[in-house]
Amino acid sequence: MKPMKLLFPIAFSLLANLSFASQSLPEINTVNGVANYPAGYQGTPKRAVGEDPFLSPENSALILIDYQPHILMGVRNIDHKDLMNNLTGLIKTAVMYDLPIIFSHVGVGLNDSKPMMEALIKLAPNAVFVDRTNVNAWEEPEFVKAVEATGRKKLIMGGLWTDVCLAYPAIEAENNGYDVYVPEDAVGSITELSHENGMKRMERAGVERITWNVVPAELQRDHARSETVAPVTRIFMEYLFKIDPDKPWK
Repeated sequence: MKPMKLLFPIAFSLLANLSFASQSLPEINTVNGVANYPAGYQGTPKRAVGEDPFLSPENSALILIDYQPHILMGVRNIDHKDLMNNLTGLIKTAVMYDLPIIFSHVGVGLNDSKPMMEALIKLAPNAVFVDRTNVNAWEEPEFVKAVEATGRKKLIMGGLWTDVCLAYPAIEAENNGYDVYVPEDAVGSITELSHENGMKRMERAGVERITWNVVPAELQRDHARSETVAPVTRIFMEYLFKIDPDKPWK
């Protein structure tokens, strides 16, 4: 049989399968402003990793750099309490959605610098650690290998300070084909000017400026995904709205 003749039954089969798939998707109707959902509805199907332009649990990784006590001491553009609150919400979100997490600190093995803050380490006990000597983490081969090992192309990246130890690897990652997202209310530097200069420099390189609350919203995406809707709501209440999730509220 000629190859062309073989194509017709194959094409027909594919079209039939596509037709069946489209028919099997639940049809949602809104009547008088209220939608009716079929029993067991779990939201719209997730988009394929290569076709999703947004952060998803399947395409993203979290990378945090140099959140060390002596480096935090120099941060002046954001209140330290607010910074830690936002970082906590961010890390808890990444853990909940099972994102790969990389923590990198500098100078711990070289000159006995204080490591990543213990409060952050406890939030992600399975994070991969990279200790460096380089100010630019991307110049540390172990760090690049750790990023590559995640298999993810969208990197949520934070660090201290914004214009130095965060800006350099964020720009490098963009130049190497990654999409980098910086939650700018979870990073900081020595002055507002230095922080803003760092953000602008990264933005010019293609880095996306976001706030930390974008991450749980974008990873959840659909309120009908019942497996994670309750815990992500709890994160929003506790770390964004700063409401005790265990107390009644109006």
